[in-house]
Amino acid sequence: MAETNNSEYRCIDTRVFDRCIEQKDSFIRRYDKIVTDYDKIVERLGSNWSGEGASTFLEDARIVRTNITGIADILANMCSVLVDCRAVMDEADRGLGEMNRNPDAE
Repeated sequence: MAETNNSEYRCIDTRVFDRCIEQKDSFIRRYDKIVTDYDKIVERLGSNWSGEGASTFLEDARIVRTNITGIADILANMCSVLVDCRAVMDEADRGLGEMNRNPDAE
């Protein structure tokens, strides 16, 4: 990239990072809706179904729900790492900008 309007030299294009970070709350809302819908469906099926098949289904649904909760932790961690990576890129970008402005400096 080149100079920006505010005279800040940019070498690294971080727009994709920025868009993902901006959508973090949307990702979390979508995840929460999926979990809520899943819980409602399992509850409805559990209350209207009996027998061995129902018991097996509910046990499997409990395991899936546990795994879904694990996905929430992974999603939160990914968002945190993305923010950290963005900060590292900013730092590298500042260094590259300084080097490009004054390549003979030590």
